[in-house]
Amino acid sequence: MSVMVGRTISHYEIIEELGSGAMGAVYKARDRKLERTVALKFLPSEFSRDPDAKKLFLNEARTSSSVLHRNICVVYDIDETDEAQMFISMEYVEGQALKSRLVEGLPPIQESVNIGLQLASGLAKAHEVGVVHRDLKPANVMITRDGTAKILDFGLAQSRTGSPPAASQGMFGTIAYMSPEQAQGGPVDQRTDVWSLGVVLYEMLTGCRPFPSEYAQAALYAITHEGYPSIRSIRPDVPDALEKVVNKCLQKTPDDRFQNAGELYDELRRAGREQKTPGESAAKSIAVLPFSDISPDKDNKYFSDGLTEEIIAKLSRLPKLKIVSQNSVMHYERAGKTTRQIASELNVHYLLEGSVRKHGPSLRITTQLIDAAQDAYLWAETYNGTMDQIFDIQEDVAARIAKALKVRLTPDDRRTLKKRATENAEAYQLYLKGRYFWSKRTKDGLLAAIRHFEDAIRKDGQLAIAWAGIADSCILLTDFVDMSPEESYAKAKSAVHKALEIDSRLAEAHTSLGLLAMLSDWDWMTAEKEFKLAIAANPNYVTAHHWFAELLSLQARWKEAISEISRALELDPLSPATLKDKGLIHYYAREYDSAIEFSRRALELEPSFSSAHRILSLAYSAKRMFAEAIREHNLWTQDTDRGPEGAAALAYCHALGGNSEEARELLAQYPSRDSAGGNLARMVSLVHVALGEYEEAFSWLERAYEAKSGALGILLVDPKLDPIRSDGRFASLVKRVRLDRGIKENP
Repeated sequence: MSVMVGRTISHYEIIEELGSGAMGAVYKARDRKLERTVALKFLPSEFSRDPDAKKLFLNEARTSSSVLHRNICVVYDIDETDEAQMFISMEYVEGQALKSRLVEGLPPIQESVNIGLQLASGLAKAHEVGVVHRDLKPANVMITRDGTAKILDFGLAQSRTGSPPAASQGMFGTIAYMSPEQAQGGPVDQRTDVWSLGVVLYEMLTGCRPFPSEYAQAALYAITHEGYPSIRSIRPDVPDALEKVVNKCLQKTPDDRFQNAGELYDELRRAGREQKTPGESAAKSIAVLPFSDISPDKDNKYFSDGLTEEIIAKLSRLPKLKIVSQNSVMHYERAGKTTRQIASELNVHYLLEGSVRKHGPSLRITTQLIDAAQDAYLWAETYNGTMDQIFDIQEDVAARIAKALKVRLTPDDRRTLKKRATENAEAYQLYLKGRYFWSKRTKDGLLAAIRHFEDAIRKDGQLAIAWAGIADSCILLTDFVDMSPEESYAKAKSAVHKALEIDSRLAEAHTSLGLLAMLSDWDWMTAEKEFKLAIAANPNYVTAHHWFAELLSLQARWKEAISEISRALELDPLSPATLKDKGLIHYYAREYDSAIEFSRRALELEPSFSSAHRILSLAYSAKRMFAEAIREHNLWTQDTDRGPEGAAALAYCHALGGNSEEARELLAQYPSRDSAGGNLARMVSLVHVALGEYEEAFSWLERAYEAKSGALGILLVDPKLDPIRSDGRFASLVKRVRLDRGIKENP
């Protein structure tokens, strides 16, 4: 025990030691005069005889006491012991250091934003009265029990009363949080605190510092000369606007940063609004991990995966709960990661895990609900029964999760949890097999899925989700088989209308109908209505947000499109397809660097995801980086035979890059205009646009229109068509594709 504990110094009774550092030890004490708990910070005895140390200590007291703000620890007094040891009396902050909080795991995004706002608010007040902290870091921030952030330790602060902070020379502070000018020992002002807060925000959002190094000199060099990994490459669900705020804080040149903490506060608050339903989604968020299949038979994987999906589906219909999609949780089937790591990567607070043992009609299902932050089980249950009881088990698991997470259920919510797609266990198993094969997204998988869905319907003709499964399969099948879109779409429409006759609120069916309205009818208003109905029926249905984002982007409604695709990523953060399509939206918006960034992130998740190379090729072409564009084109086509459409895309790269001879040689391979398919005709037209042959371009575009090419939906936003937009024929085509209706923003 410290020799200080138990002593009474002046009118302070010392209770316990709270911590110590280079500039002194801190104790909890009782102020007998004012009957309050305080913190006493003592300058080390050896420093009390050092005039410079005493001056620095006195500076801390003066500068801290000059700033009165709820997010700054209040200094009450400065005094000396009988042994001439100086101490400061200050506000006792009961809580947890931010440094300790970060050791426990990543905070939810909105919690990080809230802490950042409080720190910016406190610094803004300090800057207002001419005080620069110069050593802001997680160890100098306390979080109280009610969530208030308090800035401590102004020992290195610089002050000049009544004017902006005076420039100061010399390298002071903690290296990992130093600004470049601070690291070089140059003059600093309030913008150095902006940098430090940017580092703290980066660390809260990613769990690591932007310039980590075991060696001081290496860290100093990185701070002054090197870049850092993007936040979203580490944590994809961080909103774009929030990353931009942090990036501006971390500009090497002070003039390029926010000029004071007040500016930073305003932008951070605006960025925080992009994080939807922050309070609820952060606290009431869950991922259902893939149920382990421990069945003696080896053909029950469809059932364990199906059980995972069905519990996700039930919970996803509760609007007050955020639940991560099955696509992302399947990444953790054999990941070998801790619950905290998984929860942090998916940005959720709770995890449900379990196992399934199916043998004939008998079932044994175990479930455990885990509070990941506390690494503690909230409850565990084992269910023994038969297939006829599977629906009761699913309902019980969903209801217990809602109760454990304290989700308030309306009467409609309770009916939703009890709603059953079928009472026929055999039909239900066939449906699960259909979804299992559908998720493979291959030709054979889709054909097998349709067979199982049709078998399920033969067992129960009122199984709406099986009808919706047929519709989804037919829509996707057009990419794999030699079937005309008209034939495939007609079958899909018939199935989706049957699903809606049975269940008018089925989100999957409304989403499929929205996509059909886009692709087959160019009926953009109906498509938007259907996507909104789907989202209203199931706010957590990723596909609805994803396809709605695509619709909005085709109408050049960029802000809405980014908002919807970001919501899809929040619900499905490990989806290469969603990341790729976010890149595509940025490409359409002429934000080519962002398009490249998101496509690369998709490839980081799935290196074999060839479609991302296509977006990279488009973005590099737009930036006139033709060698890179052709390289990415070749990566796009090397694993899959793209046929004439791949050759047309390559011809476009050559034509735009000035290699017209190579482009024409590729064009010579194509069939006549009359026999070309709709999408191929559109792609050939783009080559002629790049060659400056506009008459030919319009002739091929007309062929695409005659073939009812769904790809003409990108007419309004495709950058490759910019050279012919002023032509009256282009305006006529846009009108015939009905893209002149309901557009809210221009490209």
